Amino acid sequence: MDIDKKTLRAIKKECREMAREMTREHYKLYDDIWWDRIKIDSALYDHGKETIREINQRMPNLLTHDPNISPLDIVSERYGFESTSDLVDFLLAYTPRGPVEERFYEQILEARMKEYRDYMDAQQPQPVIDDGPF
Repeated sequence: MDIDKKTLRAIKKECREMAREMTREHYKLYDDIWWDRIKIDSALYDHGKETIREINQRMPNLLTHDPNISPLDIVSERYGFESTSDLVDFLLAYTPRGPVEERFYEQILEARMKEYRDYMDAQQPQPVIDDGPF
């Protein structure tokens, strides 16, 4: 069954908004940490210069030398990480939002399209089948 363009556009818009909201929720902790930023100090250097470089590549402007910003150990306590290593591992696991949001969108769109088709199929009148002989 074909869907008219107006309905399809409305479904896609709704799915895009839902995917955007799911992405916001999925990345909330990253955003909170990114907003606070992390001061580069000896605790961060203990994880290695390569680790610092990799975090900077994944999350630009997260790490700073600003003395007014909290160091790694305070940030890890503030956000409930058991150790600084757990926070570093969390930061290294960061992936860009675009592909994650797109995957959410495709999953939601597929589910909504199936719901819509099922609903439209249920609205179609069922043919009456007579069990009697001719």
